[in-house]
Amino acid sequence: MTNGTPSVQDRVGRFVARQLLSTRRWTDAIAADIARDSRGLKVLEIGSGRQDLGVDAYSVKKYFEDTNEFVQSDVNPEFGHRLVDITDMSIDQEFDLIICMNVLEHVFDVHTAAENLRKALRPGGRLLVAVPHLYPYHDEPIDFWRFTQHSLRELFRGYTSVDVRWKGFRRFPKGLLAIATR
Repeated sequence: MTNGTPSVQDRVGRFVARQLLSTRRWTDAIAADIARDSRGLKVLEIGSGRQDLGVDAYSVKKYFEDTNEFVQSDVNPEFGHRLVDITDMSIDQEFDLIICMNVLEHVFDVHTAAENLRKALRPGGRLLVAVPHLYPYHDEPIDFWRFTQHSLRELFRGYTSVDVRWKGFRRFPKGLLAIATR
């Protein structure tokens, strides 16, 4: 990387990694399944992302009907969404569903984040979390973690149930997804 610009080698490496290791279609399909059964919910999306490729290019909002109140958020105010830092939020039982796709690997204090997300859910509310496992460093220097099914179960142990799924082989997953119910 020179002057903040990725080298050709870095750009080619990222392209190849996305083609071979991306779990976006898989996680989006699960979000779309959840959205099909969601009506009249208050939904918070953590990390709705930048808008340079379109307003909802990094969001799963497109899968949800307008009967839901869908709140997009990000930690970066330049992205134009509600400003939410999951390590420093004081939302209490406001949401029925929280979606956190490919964000937790960028959060250093994941234990505080998991507890804050739990508190922000109404009783019976669900948290949908997707994380990479087998994936190159990205958005450095804030790429801190790679999770396992065991670490996700432990991280969300304060929830009433945790369903962990993986893409690829169980012992060599490309990515993981957890659905935790408060």
